[in-house]
Amino acid sequence: MTEQPHQTAPADGSKEPASPTQPPADARKGRRRFGLFGRKSAKATEDTAASATPPVNNPATSAEAEAKPDGPTKPTKAKLDAPAKPTEAEAKPDDPAKPAAAEAKPAGPAKAAAPAATEAKPGDIAEPAKAEGVTDGGIKPVQPGSKPAGTAEPAKAEVKKDGTTADPAGTDRPAASGVGTAEKTPVKDEPTGSDAGKSEVVPRPRKALPTERPPGAPPDPWTAFTAIPEQRPGLIRRGVRAVGWSLIHEYALAIYAACLLAVAMTWPTLRYPMHSLPQDLGDPARQAWQMAWSGHILITDPARLWQSNAYFPEKFNFAFGDNLLGYAIAGMIGNGPHAAILRYNVLFVLAHVLLVLGAYALVRQLGARRTGAAVAAVAFAYAPWRLAQEGHLDIVSAGGIPLALAMLARGHGYSLRHGYRPERRNTGWVAAGWLVAVWQLSLGYSLGIPFAYVLGLLLIVLLVTALYRIVRHTVKSRAKSAIKPATGPAVDPTTKTVTKAAVETSGKPGVEPAPKPATDPPGGPAVKPPATPAAALSMYQRPTPGEPSKAGQPAEPMAPGPAHRTSEVERSVKAAEPGKTEQPAKAEQPAKAEQPAKADEKAKADEPAEKGQADEKSLADKGRMVAAGKTLPDTAVQPAVASTDVLESRKPPIRRRWSLPTRPAKPIPKKKPGIAWWVAVTNIIGAQIFAAVGLLISVPYIRAGGPGSRTEEIRFFSPPLRSLLIGPAESRIWGAAHATPRASLGWAAEMSLLPGFVLYALALAGLFLSIWRLRHRLMLLAALAAAVILTLGTNFFGGRWTYLPLFGHFPASFDQRIPGRLMLWVTLFLVILAAGAVDDFVRRAEDLAALRIPPWPGPWLRLATLTPLILVTLEGWNSTAHPIVTTQPAALRTVPGPMLVLPTAEFTDQTVQLWSTSRFQYIANGGGNVAAQRQAELRARVANFPDAASADYLISIGVTKVLLLRDHVAGTPWETAGDLPVDSINIRREDLPDAVVFYLS
Repeated sequence: MTEQPHQTAPADGSKEPASPTQPPADARKGRRRFGLFGRKSAKATEDTAASATPPVNNPATSAEAEAKPDGPTKPTKAKLDAPAKPTEAEAKPDDPAKPAAAEAKPAGPAKAAAPAATEAKPGDIAEPAKAEGVTDGGIKPVQPGSKPAGTAEPAKAEVKKDGTTADPAGTDRPAASGVGTAEKTPVKDEPTGSDAGKSEVVPRPRKALPTERPPGAPPDPWTAFTAIPEQRPGLIRRGVRAVGWSLIHEYALAIYAACLLAVAMTWPTLRYPMHSLPQDLGDPARQAWQMAWSGHILITDPARLWQSNAYFPEKFNFAFGDNLLGYAIAGMIGNGPHAAILRYNVLFVLAHVLLVLGAYALVRQLGARRTGAAVAAVAFAYAPWRLAQEGHLDIVSAGGIPLALAMLARGHGYSLRHGYRPERRNTGWVAAGWLVAVWQLSLGYSLGIPFAYVLGLLLIVLLVTALYRIVRHTVKSRAKSAIKPATGPAVDPTTKTVTKAAVETSGKPGVEPAPKPATDPPGGPAVKPPATPAAALSMYQRPTPGEPSKAGQPAEPMAPGPAHRTSEVERSVKAAEPGKTEQPAKAEQPAKAEQPAKADEKAKADEPAEKGQADEKSLADKGRMVAAGKTLPDTAVQPAVASTDVLESRKPPIRRRWSLPTRPAKPIPKKKPGIAWWVAVTNIIGAQIFAAVGLLISVPYIRAGGPGSRTEEIRFFSPPLRSLLIGPAESRIWGAAHATPRASLGWAAEMSLLPGFVLYALALAGLFLSIWRLRHRLMLLAALAAAVILTLGTNFFGGRWTYLPLFGHFPASFDQRIPGRLMLWVTLFLVILAAGAVDDFVRRAEDLAALRIPPWPGPWLRLATLTPLILVTLEGWNSTAHPIVTTQPAALRTVPGPMLVLPTAEFTDQTVQLWSTSRFQYIANGGGNVAAQRQAELRARVANFPDAASADYLISIGVTKVLLLRDHVAGTPWETAGDLPVDSINIRREDLPDAVVFYLS
């Protein structure tokens, strides 16, 4: 037995003693190689080298291995004394390998153990581990009681003087307890024969570190240095943050700006808010009384809502004109004329605020930017034609219309610029939009009825769109179900050809595929079909040299051949065609044993499997080619069993005759989003509530009576086309300039319909340069034309097919006799077009500013972007009068009703209604156009009061008192009525400081 020499470990930790043939630089190089990666790299090299050592029968010689340095070195003494290694021809593949105990015992401080493994070369990567007992040729059982062949125990490390451990691989490690033993890594068997000398390392799994301390252990002192998690703010702090964020939100800033602008543009409305009314003392005084009455009666006696204290003894007299029920909550605050005047002025200013906010929200929801939305909002709220309507709060209170449309559009996720966005649908916004629409309808029918038409049209569009989508989806589904599904042909596992019966029965319902063979076909076990189409199609790909194939077989080097070869599946499909036969293919030879690869081939084989594979789109194209029987470019023929399993387990895609082999798959078009069912239900409920409220309010209007239609009045108030270019007298810019053309109008107050020349110019520019799409601009242009036609009333072909069918047959109390009030919709479409032009201009300005250094717009560019906003604001500058309301007579606070207040006239009766808000006693006075005929008869019958005839008439209608106001009878028929004797006609007279009361018996 040959004596094993012992080598002395050098001080630097190298594996061989220092000699002239091996300079210390090589040792330092090897130490740097593993020193950065720690024990894992050294261990892996040791296990790989140990597993690569062939088994020998001499235990003495098997305990030591030969160390291979990077360069040519002089062999050591241990290598010279070792016996010769067996060659590959002497190794028997069937004999189990014997374990080799490569254990080096320490011989003292001056002795070192010889390395038990060869040193791995740079770039060598461990091959993936194979299953135990599995070879390339098939499955080989392991002999019981024997260890797997090719397994070698790692040599023990030796502790050096400096306290480090010399691993067999040559890496220095600190010793834990004086002597360090290299950890054992399980190494799988390697087949003998041609595959001997190769080894695969199974990575050693790391144990998870404990996350919790064991019970009873003391607390970790290092927790004092851990970071303290941020605590969630308290309720008060979160509330303060929410309030602060709401104060600086975009719409919060818009509210501030709208309020400041409304105060400035309606000035001096809030200068004397308890004593003056905007424009005149007619309709504003009556509407102030309406709000006060609705708030008062809803608190005291809601059943008498429609039987107001004015127009006595008419029933449902509160339905004489727009009732402004939406402001009833404000009417509950305060009492008396001063409170009514203050309430009216505040709501008048807030109505302008709502106009700005509603238009801003709508244009922003449609997709415009802030600048364009601001211009549109100001142009909509302060259009010059609206200045003539400042005395009608029901016409000024139109901000709910664009606001409701904005909420509905946001709830449906719709925008002109972005289209339908289903992820932005919100039922809450849809419900809020319908509530705002109901509130707008409760303010009056003058704007509520046209708004109802618009909402109905939108619902019809949504319904038609939904039905179209349902029908289209149904037709497509039936068309797809009528197409016979295409299936791939079955392959005979023995002959590897497609049978005719399999082709005929493939894809038919009720026909099951042929059963798979019970035994494995020649050439190896059956391969399990892949789970994904990409894996199935990858079986038809030509593998990369040295790369394992997808079917689990070892990779073969590419054989020379033509660039394009016909696959076996294609030949099988052709053989199954009628009139064509093909000889069965010969059985394939068993796979050859893999030859030992070089180090560079090993590195390529260990690269990720994803490298060089085609993407899913190209795989789908190859799948369609296989199903269509076309030639696959440069593919290798795989075993027949794998192809058979794939074709039987998965159906190939439907053949498309128009697709080329190299053409990528056509992308599936994105399905257009529809309306969610919860949104549709909300629309149905909201529309029903809207219709129910409208019908409920219309009942007293219908009972109030009056003519069914007022065609003559509609024709009188229908404006001509030129009125769209004439400004009202209340406009500070165009009032005096348009005095002459305005005098040619029949009723200038309702026919001065100029929306603004700046708005006209911006809208015209928006038809050509805009952020809106061309089809949207055309739609807006068509809607604008329709709105203009309706605004002209009977001046467009007599209105027989336009205005009269829609508005000409309502009761007189609905007050649809003025077509010019539809100018609201004309202005709305104009501002949307203008917003598109302004946004396009701002975008171009930003592009110019981006070229500057620094990229900020200059002062002149900023002024240019704000010029449209300044111009539309100037056009809305008003010169509206604010007359002082006459002080309430003291008698109206003390004398009960029912009574008639003299003097009476259509204009002064509305002021009397305002004075009655102290006690709300019954009065026969009342103004307005709805009861104009009845009130005119009353005034004619009492023109000679006091006399017997007028007294009898008043007693017949239930009036028992007549209040004569001394300070207001000058210049009226009742100027001397307070001095006439009344004893002869059974009337009792009472003189008060400012009035005379006549008591009728």
